[in-house]
Amino acid sequence: MSWVKAKLKQVKGRKKEADGIALRDERLRAEGVREKQLGREEEAASREARRRRHGG
Repeated sequence: MSWVKAKLKQVKGRKKEADGIALRDERLRAEGVREKQLGREEEAASREARRRRHGG
């Protein structure tokens, strides 16, 4: 997955987390935290794959 999609997933996760906090909805907040973390992991995997392709 491209780094752009991973960044967008992080942003969506942050938005859900903030909405959950504002609405006092623990389920929505937790879902946002999970989505944000998944985006971070995908970005790291994309970065590592790019590093390997370029011989780093």
